[in-house]
Amino acid sequence: MSVSLWQRRSSGNLPTEPVDLIVVGGGIVGIAAALEAERLGKSVVVLERHSVGSGASGRNAGYLMRGMADSYAVAAQHFGRETAKAVWKLSEHNLALLMQTRADKADGFAMRPSCLLAMNERDEKDLRESHTMLIEDGFASELLEAGDIPEPLRSRAKPRAGLVNPNDAVCDPMEVLSVLRGSLRSPIIEPCEVCEIEAVANGVRVRTIMGEVRAGRVLVCTNAWASELLGNAGVIEPCRAQMLAARPLGGAVELGYSYYINRGDEYLRSGPGGLLLMGGARKHEPQSQQREQSGTAPEVQAVLEQFVRMLAVDEFEVVARWSGVMGVTPDDLPIAGPAGEDSRVWVCAGFSGHGMSLGFATAQATAKAMLDGGPALAMFDPCRFDG
Repeated sequence: MSVSLWQRRSSGNLPTEPVDLIVVGGGIVGIAAALEAERLGKSVVVLERHSVGSGASGRNAGYLMRGMADSYAVAAQHFGRETAKAVWKLSEHNLALLMQTRADKADGFAMRPSCLLAMNERDEKDLRESHTMLIEDGFASELLEAGDIPEPLRSRAKPRAGLVNPNDAVCDPMEVLSVLRGSLRSPIIEPCEVCEIEAVANGVRVRTIMGEVRAGRVLVCTNAWASELLGNAGVIEPCRAQMLAARPLGGAVELGYSYYINRGDEYLRSGPGGLLLMGGARKHEPQSQQREQSGTAPEVQAVLEQFVRMLAVDEFEVVARWSGVMGVTPDDLPIAGPAGEDSRVWVCAGFSGHGMSLGFATAQATAKAMLDGGPALAMFDPCRFDG
């Protein structure tokens, strides 16, 4: 990225001596990586372009779900069964790690099962197959027949079946980030935009709008924006997702589960203060509007309102509308590992909408592999897209 003369400014906040690790990005992935670096006894600084949680980490739906929004059977077809099993296990480990870091003490955190709904014959077949496969692979799973799905969705949406992840959770992602930040001793410098990463003889030099920082290694954790700094991370594409928060006008609507509909394209859960949180509907947005925008599109918001009426309640007041830009990869799995031939610069990004469910554990494993020689997550190896 280029920075004009007028945008540059000096600051006394940047470390004057080299550190072991610079983490670029102050979302859940960046803070998790910094926490792991501290645990390994390394000196670390986090550089955040805007403010902690200002990107996708503070703009998501607050789901801490097992696996991915698609069913286990679909994931096994897409990635292979062993990779699907490893991703599902990693997401369970992710939640356990967050709870060990006391994220479960954050306001808005609650254990709440997730339920994937089948609205057609194809998805019903996938969910039934997924339930069998999950049990075979040692995962807890519950299959709901149509009559067992709680109201109001049973009579309003008329789903054919549901697959329950019984040990999932929900959260206020900004409160979780606040707890994690409180556990970090190292500095987070914000706002501090990184302009260039350059390998030098004795490490890496990072140029920012506030000056230069030197380190032994750099880990880029900017999710959708990794390609701005790392050309070979260009397989990560920014994609906008939208949400709204609705207040029912006829009394509270109780949802026992966090729901996923249409293979995760739409999602609905209860939020704070009796609100309903509805998100998704990206397929209804023109492709030209999906990239690099933080606003909302009226056509998508209208579809989200239709889903609230179809699934939960007729009369409601929309109290908030927002969007976030997530980083997606060609296979929907993150990229975590060396960003190129130089092992001093690594990347951990491109979570394809699953940063809260996979990000903490992925960042921890990536930082450990980078700094301590631990095993990297081979299924997320950036080299899988070479050629």
